[in-house]
Amino acid sequence: MSESRIYSFIGLARKAGKVAAGDYAVESAIKRGRATCVILADDASPNTAKKYLGICGAKGVPIIRFGARQRLGEILGKEMYSVIAITDKHFSSRIEELIHDGTNHDKSR
Repeated sequence: MSESRIYSFIGLARKAGKVAAGDYAVESAIKRGRATCVILADDASPNTAKKYLGICGAKGVPIIRFGARQRLGEILGKEMYSVIAITDKHFSSRIEELIHDGTNHDKSR
């Protein structure tokens, strides 16, 4: 599966209103139990990675390392995002499937 197809599917989730993007929105979605998975950019800062690995671990939310901040931002209509949350279980499971089938990423990184 090509990365562009994964980004397109994330864009589709955004159009459906099923994406929380940016630090505050993602943290809020996780704490309110709305996040079904979190996507952390491969080039996110170590502090951001540590924060979300901890929060997601405590709340039992799957976290996936995927993509670049700039590309995630472009697909979501901003300059860049280090972290996004998918808030629909169907979109979440499909995005996880696409990422795991198309790349060498895993949830535990």
